[in-house]
Amino acid sequence: MGNKSRIFVFILLNIFVSASVTLIVLWLWQLAHPRPEIGTSWLEPSASISSGRQQTPSIAGDDNEPGIFITNEDIQISIRTIVGAGNLDVEYVEIINQGQNPADLTGWQLTDEDGDQYTFPALILNSGGAVKVLTRTGTNTVIELYWQANAPVWRSGETARLLNTSGEVVSTYTIP
Repeated sequence: MGNKSRIFVFILLNIFVSASVTLIVLWLWQLAHPRPEIGTSWLEPSASISSGRQQTPSIAGDDNEPGIFITNEDIQISIRTIVGAGNLDVEYVEIINQGQNPADLTGWQLTDEDGDQYTFPALILNSGGAVKVLTRTGTNTVIELYWQANAPVWRSGETARLLNTSGEVVSTYTIP
């Protein structure tokens, strides 16, 4: 019986030490990686957008609720690439935000030389973030938007243009 009680004590001690180490590791992880707090709204109702940029810096939500900071500084949106030109099944345009701040692409347009145009839905593109605009039909996701076209839009040698809400060309890309 003495041997069984030793094993039982050893198992209880092992459980206690394992639980303690796990809790300490989780606590240290939480200190090193705090959970971001995002407000319930993306923009204040008074925020005005022109030229695809916000006129005054604002923070979503009220004074007690943190949100996403959107500013007109360091907006560097560009067309990274166009893949699969002429093939509806794989054709897409990749847009990237190379600036330091999130950018509101709501109402921006992607156009080709033939007058085809895609208008972006409500979209905040975070710093370093990218989004694909696929030509074919489909359901939009966080990282993929669908043009809903029934035929390819892009062809080799054509230039794509990204326009802000004022119609100014922000980026161009010539398809090889």
